[in-house]
Amino acid sequence: MTLTHSQSTQALLTIAAVVVILAGIRLSSDIISPLLLAYFISMMLNPVISGLERLYLPRALGVLLVISLLVLLCASLMGMAGHAAQEFSRVLPGYRQDLLEMITRFQGSLLKRGITVDFSTLFNTLDTQWLFNLATSLFSRMSSVTSYVVVILLTVVFMLFEVPLLQGKLQRALPDPERQLLDVERFVSSVNRYVVLKSILSAITGLSVAVMLQMKGVQFYVLAGLVAFFLNFIPNIGSIIAAIPGILITLLQQSPGDAALVAAGYVAINMVIGNLVEPRVLGKGLGLSSLVVFLSLVFWGWLLGPIGMLLSVPLTMCIKILLESSHHNGLAQLLGAGDDISNLQEA
Repeated sequence: MTLTHSQSTQALLTIAAVVVILAGIRLSSDIISPLLLAYFISMMLNPVISGLERLYLPRALGVLLVISLLVLLCASLMGMAGHAAQEFSRVLPGYRQDLLEMITRFQGSLLKRGITVDFSTLFNTLDTQWLFNLATSLFSRMSSVTSYVVVILLTVVFMLFEVPLLQGKLQRALPDPERQLLDVERFVSSVNRYVVLKSILSAITGLSVAVMLQMKGVQFYVLAGLVAFFLNFIPNIGSIIAAIPGILITLLQQSPGDAALVAAGYVAINMVIGNLVEPRVLGKGLGLSSLVVFLSLVFWGWLLGPIGMLLSVPLTMCIKILLESSHHNGLAQLLGAGDDISNLQEA
């Protein structure tokens, strides 16, 4: 089908507008990312507060109670992670000697088989200062993320107070409020179910990892469990990345055989939870193909940073629902996996 001149011009203008919008979002990601996270948090907490309202608890007290519990939970998790990370930084320089001995033994075993490999250049790059600087950089990145906590919590509080007024505003603002409000409700219920179930499965994954490492006598099993919990929210690659610290710590503290057993344990946990339990619990209700989930992880991570990676699935689900409710249902089908997103609402 040949495009007319006006259609070509309109297509070019649309592409230019999308590029400008994406560039603006990326430049302002430091502001947009915490606001998006606050929106999704308030969307998850609102059903709890509405339930407390049905129990005749004033909304203000319900918001205060739920936010207080959320702060306590976040403080507990951050306290455990901070303590474990601080202890890890303290013992990190001592791992250099262990690493040197391990490389020496491995190089000797290769020499016995007539294989000559020089690991000196590799080891020289892995000095104590380099490892310490790497750990410091990682922890500073974590602290920069936690600096948003106060702003996010305040934004969540104001959003929760705004919810009772939101439906009336949307009815006056939307051109077709009845149909579009149904799309909003469908999106909210789908995301709520996904996030709640994903949180439970991530907690089970983190606990399983911590118990496995504790049984093997590996230090920092709490830190490894927390890493597995948080990274499990990142689809596809999160669980793979989460396995690296636990395997490396086991390799440094114990032996290659123990590290191989721990690696097998990670594979077993991810196979059971990621490939058996999670598809059965979540069903096929994401309505997104595996390729789209992975590409959305890359795209939202590039656009919004780490928070974009965490929210990649809900944000892509939102776009799919918007396309389904507009005149671009064909694009929505391209994002889909052959099943409708409403399957998420099945128990």
